[in-house]
Amino acid sequence: MRSPLLTAIFHPLNIVMAGLAAFAGLVSAWWLFPVGVLFWGLMVFNVARDQSLRLNYAMQQRAPLAPRFQRYFDRIERAQVGIFNTLASSPAATRRALQPVRDEVDVLAKEVYALCQRMSILENYRVVSQSHTNLTTDLEHIDAAIARAEDDAVRRDYEESRQALLERLAKLQAVSTQLERVEAQLMSLANEMDSIVTEVVRLQAAGADSAAAFVPELLTRLHQETLQLQIFEQEATRL
Repeated sequence: MRSPLLTAIFHPLNIVMAGLAAFAGLVSAWWLFPVGVLFWGLMVFNVARDQSLRLNYAMQQRAPLAPRFQRYFDRIERAQVGIFNTLASSPAATRRALQPVRDEVDVLAKEVYALCQRMSILENYRVVSQSHTNLTTDLEHIDAAIARAEDDAVRRDYEESRQALLERLAKLQAVSTQLERVEAQLMSLANEMDSIVTEVVRLQAAGADSAAAFVPELLTRLHQETLQLQIFEQEATRL
């Protein structure tokens, strides 16, 4: 998919405007060309800043996540689109009152996707580690080998292998625990986003004054969710 800027440049009306500016500058008066370019630039700017184009482009640019997290992010993304569509069909005053909520939802969606990307890497590591090796069985074999070993040097080698295996098991357990915590948080967040979509629809019908009065509460809820995701992000960097 083209970026919003390229979409604006290659928009049929903008192409026609560029052609007319060049034609007028060559055929009529040279000063018509820079004037036409100015109008062309304004037309490109107006198309490029179209919010639906920008949202669709951002969604298209998101690479798939691990299935474990993709289903939750899909719900959050649908909530983001639902809020956008609700505001797009709202009266101007109501749209202005609820715009901060949409802005915070966009920030939250970016945070969720960034966290899910990092967690997808850990999830793939966990799946590969568990599918290719049975660490518990390996540990039992090493314990049996240590019990049989009569040579001190051989025993030390097995004990070093055992320690390395224990560290790997601890690492894998820490990753699994973190993944479970993130999944639980995403499930809670997806439910919260569904609730916020319902609130936005209700406020759209209630009018601009009611919307403006309720916006601070929605922003607080969204901000708390963003902070929680940032905490998970920091914890993930230490794994």
